[in-house]
Amino acid sequence: MELAWTLMGEGERPSALLRPRGSGQPPKVIRPILTAEDVCRLLRRSKRQVYRYLKAGRLQPCARILGQWLFSAEEVRRFQRDRIPSFLKPFFWDARMADLSSEHHRDFILARVLESGDRKAVRWALRTYPKQTVLSFLKDRGKAALSERAQNFWLSVLGEALPRRDRPDWRRQGRRWGGIS
Repeated sequence: MELAWTLMGEGERPSALLRPRGSGQPPKVIRPILTAEDVCRLLRRSKRQVYRYLKAGRLQPCARILGQWLFSAEEVRRFQRDRIPSFLKPFFWDARMADLSSEHHRDFILARVLESGDRKAVRWALRTYPKQTVLSFLKDRGKAALSERAQNFWLSVLGEALPRRDRPDWRRQGRRWGGIS
């Protein structure tokens, strides 16, 4: 069901959308409003790429009036926050940066950054994802995605040491390999 919206603004430039009372839903004003061309300029992407984001569900429009998609500025800001910064490109050499989303590809991003990331990349990851999210990743999926050394390191850095029975006995391992003791 199409929502009944009223477009407000002067000239060709829309400034806000207003959902009237008669639509069965409470009145709502969305301001500022952006056209697809504005979004292209802000994101530095082609119109075709913006429509791909729409089709994939990564960018949500607020209305379509006269064949023109309209977006709230808040939604575009959310989308920009969800994108991956360009300084992480060396860690994702086999993926298209435009397709990566910090929300949808969280495990993939955390695995790469925690395994081989530099200081700047790790700082970004720890600012982007809450500590509990990183800890749950390390405990649940870290064993498959990270080396044992990296997993133990990040668990100890974040204050969650492994239980005694799960820790490797380094002294016994050294003797087994004829190494140092």
